[in-house]
Amino acid sequence: MQIDKNLPDNINELKKLFVKTIQENQQIIQNKDHEIQSLKDIILLLQRRKYAPTSEKNPHQADMFNELEDTKIDDHDSAEEITEDEKETITYERRKGKRKPLPASLPRIDEIIDLPEEEKIGMKYIGDEITEQLEIEPAKVFVKRTIRKKYAPIDQLSSETFKIAPLPPQLLPKTMASASLIAYIITAKYVDALPLYRQEKIFERINAELTRQTMCRWLIKVSNLVVPIYNLLQDKLLERNYIQFDETTTQVLNEDGKKATSKSYMWVRHAPGENPIVLYDYAPTRSGQVPLELLAGFRGYLQVDGYDGYSRACEEYKLIRVGCWDHCRRKFFDASKTSGGKGVGKKALDMIKKLYKIEEEIKELSEDKIIIIRQQKSAPILDEFKKWIDKLRGKITPKSVAGKAVHYAFNEWKYLSVYITNGNINISNAWVENAIRPFCIGKKNWLFSSTVDGAKASAMFYSLIETAKKNGIEPFDYLNRMLDKLPLAQTVEDYERLLPLKGQFLA
Repeated sequence: MQIDKNLPDNINELKKLFVKTIQENQQIIQNKDHEIQSLKDIILLLQRRKYAPTSEKNPHQADMFNELEDTKIDDHDSAEEITEDEKETITYERRKGKRKPLPASLPRIDEIIDLPEEEKIGMKYIGDEITEQLEIEPAKVFVKRTIRKKYAPIDQLSSETFKIAPLPPQLLPKTMASASLIAYIITAKYVDALPLYRQEKIFERINAELTRQTMCRWLIKVSNLVVPIYNLLQDKLLERNYIQFDETTTQVLNEDGKKATSKSYMWVRHAPGENPIVLYDYAPTRSGQVPLELLAGFRGYLQVDGYDGYSRACEEYKLIRVGCWDHCRRKFFDASKTSGGKGVGKKALDMIKKLYKIEEEIKELSEDKIIIIRQQKSAPILDEFKKWIDKLRGKITPKSVAGKAVHYAFNEWKYLSVYITNGNINISNAWVENAIRPFCIGKKNWLFSSTVDGAKASAMFYSLIETAKKNGIEPFDYLNRMLDKLPLAQTVEDYERLLPLKGQFLA
């Protein structure tokens, strides 16, 4: 240990130096203690994320490879086999459920079972007893032949002069792909998350040889054909006064200037309302330039998370930025799972729960009534929350999980409190996050896009499918009918009728 030889000779000066040194050491120890606690919290949080179930995961969801093995079935308790109202007693009585009737929209094929003629002697027919079972036919393919009659002049039958009806416009001329086949492939990949290599095997089993390379070429070509539909949807989205925005990562293997392992992004815009619109856009970067381009022409409320990349667009276009309480809640949820942030996390979650309960109660009310109730009930809770984090901010370690949650809420507060001023604004960005989820599920199956064109095609199809779903339109039915009519579209009005919007599609 090295001793400072320039210590003061004066005893009072030495005392001051001694006290100062002790205080500095105490501060160092305190900082180290905070850092140790913060690291312990992070380790505990990571362990919980890896090994413990979370509230966002269905506790009854069996592993996808062990669904049958992990699912316990009690034949006696199965609601599927119940034909009469029964009661079972546990510690109370409850009425057991009946099997739901099969949808009336499904076609029926009747199998008549009658008594032998000799057993019907002396009997009178009084009615039927009907038992319904759900049957299924595996996917089957067939070849549609378009036969056009050719006619030649009677006196020139041997010449090459003849008349023939024109071939109707085709979706992909000079290919064997029909609108229904393309719609099936798109639905399987982007709705059911079946990669093309698995579809290739499925087609092989039903004697239809379609390589994944062929299907990929078709999808990229069709994605270019539906660009006018996407552009019309984008025009309508930018005319709205409320957009939710989020992004998620993706990976593109063959992209100029980037490593195959680097991250790229899918940006998703969602415009809620009577005809919701969801638009996906591929971009190689998470730069703030992307939302600046995608929001050009938009004026109104923009709901996003705490990512700073949206700030430039908000400033340049004078947008009203709205925060997301789901993101805030998750940070306090993480804090509640750490030893150092249990109390902070629990108190925050209790207040946030009250806010969400109010939203559940008022979701069916008019815009004006929603504003009134939010001002009466939500505003006092928000005031209490703000005072609490203001007081807590200077006392909690900023780098701890709880500290990060508190500072997130503090920094985002002016955005988190906007929603109570407008009855059309949602408390969270959950709607757009739900629109992203199908992409994330699909990404787990195919892992990456091989090319930029493939990533852009995926963005195009997800836009059409998720918009159709939001509007209550069945995806395959939409794609099949839209792709069938697409070759005939020439004017803006023609393309307008192909938008996947409720009340407008083929109206």
